[in-house]
Amino acid sequence: MRIITLTPIMAEAYVKLGEQLEAETDFLLYGAGERQMSVEQAESMLESIQEQENAVILAAENAGELIGHIMCIGGRAERNRHTVQIVTGVLKMYQGQGVASQMFSKMEEWARKNQVHRIELTVMVHNEPAIQLYKKAGFIKEGVKRDSLYVNHQWVDEYAMAKIL
Repeated sequence: MRIITLTPIMAEAYVKLGEQLEAETDFLLYGAGERQMSVEQAESMLESIQEQENAVILAAENAGELIGHIMCIGGRAERNRHTVQIVTGVLKMYQGQGVASQMFSKMEEWARKNQVHRIELTVMVHNEPAIQLYKKAGFIKEGVKRDSLYVNHQWVDEYAMAKIL
C-alpha cells in the first residue's frame, strides 16, 4: 500500500472509489447513488485542484486499486488561504489497518510544505471510529453543528474539529 497524489489521469479510479465509499456508509455527505460525477467532471476537478497551491487529493493505493482518499481544499481569500477543509474515506475492508493514519501523516506533511496553518473537518457525532482517528491525529473538537445533516429520516449533529499546525 502506498499514498499517492491524484492526478487527472486517475479520474476514472477516483469516481469508482467515491461510488464504493458512498455505497458502503451513511457517514458521508452523499448517499449511495446520489452524486452523479462523470469521469470528465472528476478529471476537470482534479485539474483545478492540481492548479491550486493549497489543495490536493491524496489516495491510498493497494495493488493498483484506490482504497481510500483524503481531499484538502484551501480557502480562496488571502485571509483564509492558510486553512484547508478535509474530507476522507477508506473502504470498509481496509479500515482499522492504519490506512487513514498513513494518509493523515502524508496530508500533514503536504500541509506543512504548503504553508497550511489550520486543518478543519466535520464528522457525525456518532461516527466514533472516525472521531478517535481524528483525535489520534491531533484534532480537537471546536463545537457542535446541531441538526446539520438529514440522514435516513433523522437529523444528525456534526462535530466541527480542527488541528493547528
